[in-house]
Amino acid sequence: AVSRLALSDAGLEITQTAGSSSGGGGPFLGPGLRVGFQGLLHVEVFRQRLLDDFGIEAIVTPPKVPYTIKYLPSKKNNRPAGLPSEVVIEDLIEWPEFGHRIKVLEPVVDVRVLAPMEYAGAVMELMKRKRGTKMETRPIDENTWMFEANMPWADVVTDFHDELKSSSAGFASFDVSESNPPLQEADLCKVDIMLNGEVVDPLAFVCHVDVARSQARIVCEKLQSVLPRQQFVTVIQAKAGNKVIASERIRAYRKDVLTKSGKTVGGGDITRKKKLLEKQKKGKKKLAATGKVTLSQEAFNSVISRS
Repeated sequence: AVSRLALSDAGLEITQTAGSSSGGGGPFLGPGLRVGFQGLLHVEVFRQRLLDDFGIEAIVTPPKVPYTIKYLPSKKNNRPAGLPSEVVIEDLIEWPEFGHRIKVLEPVVDVRVLAPMEYAGAVMELMKRKRGTKMETRPIDENTWMFEANMPWADVVTDFHDELKSSSAGFASFDVSESNPPLQEADLCKVDIMLNGEVVDPLAFVCHVDVARSQARIVCEKLQSVLPRQQFVTVIQAKAGNKVIASERIRAYRKDVLTKSGKTVGGGDITRKKKLLEKQKKGKKKLAATGKVTLSQEAFNSVISRS
């Protein structure tokens, strides 16, 4: 179905991946395809066409970026003998556990933006917020300027296209090319999202340590608004390293067990009421231990557009 849609959509880039770890979605999503889009609007159009033409409900996860991890000598957690000291990972499941001394190299690209002169301030602010460096501007003509910067690929591939269109009323356009050198060292950390204490690997993301807390809070707040309410309390937590840096709760549905057929159960007997409430509390606790939270496309969009 995806291949047939690609025949009439030149903006789609489809890659067949070999291996379950890089091409699949893990135990939460199962196997899938790697598809390149031109922005979040393109994603929504693709999903709607897939649903209308073929009746397939697709889940689009955040894009993957290859990171180079260099393990440094450590007294507590040394890399086992025989394993390479430098690895390239795309799947965040393979991210080193907390306690290892590592150096992270992320891919960077040269970005060139063409925009009308009146949107110069908004474009430059966006590129600065996306960790752009070596920024240069020059006029192309009396109405158009070119903005150049060196930016991390992870900040470009997520929602830069959509934010650029929003900040320039749709008039700006951009292209990218590989930077020289193609990698730069960065102080990055992995943020895990947990639902009721269980780590949900597809919702994990990598960001700079300076914005980890703010972005984690945004993701938790968005998940709180899009995840369905359950019969049990849903606790949403974001964890960086071994520390919880953001947390939200979704209240459970609660049945009024003290009222039956419009009448109060137990009359004025407080012990009867306490017994019913305690029984309900035990049932909620059992549901929380066995119940599962359904992940929708909106849940993944909260990670994609977290800035």
